[in-house]
Amino acid sequence: MTTTMFKYIIAGMLVAGSLASCEKMIEIPAPISETSSERVFSSDKLALAALSGAMSNTVSSQAFAINLTVVNGMAADELLYIANSNYDEIATNIYSPLSAASGTSLVNSLWSDIYAGIYRFNSVIEGVTASSALKDSLKTQLIANAKFMRGLCYFYLVNLYRDVPLVLKTDVNVTSLQPGNTAAEIYAQIIADLKDAKEVLPADFTSQSGSRTVITKWAAGALLARVYLYTEQWQLAIDEATNVIDNGLFAMGTLSNISVKNNTESILQFGSYLSATSGYTYMGLALAASYTQYTMADTLRHSFTADDQRGQQWIHTMTYNNVISYQPYKYQNNTTGTTRLEAPAVLRLAEQYLIRAEASLHLQLTDTARADMNIVRVRAGLGASTSTDAATLALEIESERRHELFAEYGLRWFDLRRTGRINTVLGALKSTWTAKAAYFPLPQSAINANPNLVQNPDYN
Repeated sequence: MTTTMFKYIIAGMLVAGSLASCEKMIEIPAPISETSSERVFSSDKLALAALSGAMSNTVSSQAFAINLTVVNGMAADELLYIANSNYDEIATNIYSPLSAASGTSLVNSLWSDIYAGIYRFNSVIEGVTASSALKDSLKTQLIANAKFMRGLCYFYLVNLYRDVPLVLKTDVNVTSLQPGNTAAEIYAQIIADLKDAKEVLPADFTSQSGSRTVITKWAAGALLARVYLYTEQWQLAIDEATNVIDNGLFAMGTLSNISVKNNTESILQFGSYLSATSGYTYMGLALAASYTQYTMADTLRHSFTADDQRGQQWIHTMTYNNVISYQPYKYQNNTTGTTRLEAPAVLRLAEQYLIRAEASLHLQLTDTARADMNIVRVRAGLGASTSTDAATLALEIESERRHELFAEYGLRWFDLRRTGRINTVLGALKSTWTAKAAYFPLPQSAINANPNLVQNPDYN
């Protein structure tokens, strides 16, 4: 879907999502049109509903609900789709912008879903900024939430496709023919958005009675720590991760609880599949289903040592039609009516320790790096590492990220590329691997609609 298409659907989606997610908080007499956005931001309640709708539609999109996890998991070395051969194109990394195969369609949907989210949050930022009816304090919070989400969306886009258009306005006359921006420019905007948001977002979860779906300044800091790691700004990554770790709101919990709503390790969770009382998520629906769809790649499953409790608690074995599959089991529920309420973990404390460990190692802070990594290892039932060699520690940190963060929004796929290990790891695993596959091709439909877009190298 191109930016030009968004103007025809976004206004209706914004309000429709608001109605669904706000649960009768406010009634809106008629669907909003493009010309009545001024009315959406004419009162505090309507503006809150608009942000709620933008959030709801974005986090429940296929991209955020499941596809970032499963597409990236198949492209890397985490998951295989075994119900049929529809997604072989992703698992073998032979996706083509000209192909009509299901695999490429799934890759293309990431682009359209995430850009739709960016359009929604740009709409909120523009509407709130232009409004003279809203309280200044509310305007500040609404814009901060929208900037955080825009930054999160662009984090995924730049890591999926690399050079992409940096769209900061809703006027399609301006945006529809935008060329791609460099990854450096995209990251600069992400950092600016997150720093702005961090300054004014709440410092705790009291506004929603402790619900960790609230976007706090610590969520902005945690995402900043990740971005600084990805852009090799090691000291800044350490500083942001340390702020999150030391603030006292978060604590490492048990392995079995990392998906439970409002657990102490969660820095930010998205809502569950259906409602506040629903116990299951898209993650559970797709990965912990009662029949086999996805199975863990053998190389990942066999890489857990016998004493690693993650290999025992986060992998579920089942048999379907006499075929044994091994499913990621961080999310256990796939139906309603359960006493175990789960929500997707967008940011959690274990990653912050591993971010600080990796960044510290790059600054030759070996003892700090090992100590932070060991917090994650010991929680998993592994003995503490005593390694002092930097190269050995680097591989151990990579291993901990692989085993701690698998099937969580595609971080393994991103890790392999940013550390320069992707050709070594996937080249040894997949006979079909080629270096160009490290980034997905831009959707051909987007290039057809915008002649200023340039396809990623080697896909032409």
